Amino acid sequence: MKFVFQPLIDVGSSSLLGFEALTRFADGLGPAQHFQAARDEGRLVELELRAIQGILEASALLPTGVLVTLNASGSTIESFAGSSLRLDPRLVWGLELNEQSDPAVCARARQLADAMGCLLLIDDAGVAHATRERIVQLHPDIVKLDRTMITGYEQDPRIRTLVDSLLQAANSIGAKTLAEGVETIGQLQLVERLGFDYAQGFHFSPGRPGEEIGAMLQDLDRRLGIGIPAP
Repeated sequence: MKFVFQPLIDVGSSSLLGFEALTRFADGLGPAQHFQAARDEGRLVELELRAIQGILEASALLPTGVLVTLNASGSTIESFAGSSLRLDPRLVWGLELNEQSDPAVCARARQLADAMGCLLLIDDAGVAHATRERIVQLHPDIVKLDRTMITGYEQDPRIRTLVDSLLQAANSIGAKTLAEGVETIGQLQLVERLGFDYAQGFHFSPGRPGEEIGAMLQDLDRRLGIGIPAP
């Protein structure tokens, strides 16, 4: 496994919020395929914990004070909390809950995130289990809307209604909102108009390994005027 970091951007201030840590596999298959196969074979927690360990090591190259988010199932969050793995106190940590199990596991993840001093994020809102009801139930700190919610917003009235409902749910509990998959200036303008707090996507940068973060930050500043907050 290798690990890359995709920037998360504060839309209002045009500054760097942090990074999502992403896992890459040498065989070229997407991480979703690997993690789904691990789930089917009953070894999801093992694989996710290996990924988390690798991310913790790779994050040593990141600037102090930024947010770093990790993807994990509720069961893995519980195992992580009880493990010997330790979070780097230089950084702010977030757990992205990509949950397919029952609400009780999700609720436990909320408690564990608090105990570990982490933010809790709901990933891929608008698809699968990441619903309005789940948002209200879990009180996440950040709600990430799936990229299909952005690409389809202006073309599909059903998506428009769903996005508006999810944003309203997030606002009702004081959660921040993050738009995934922002690839064009037009999509960024839509995200700004809808009142999203944060954004990520290829418009800013693809994920890059830790040793390329310095060059990424220089490019964000030069090309888009994205500021880098002082530690």
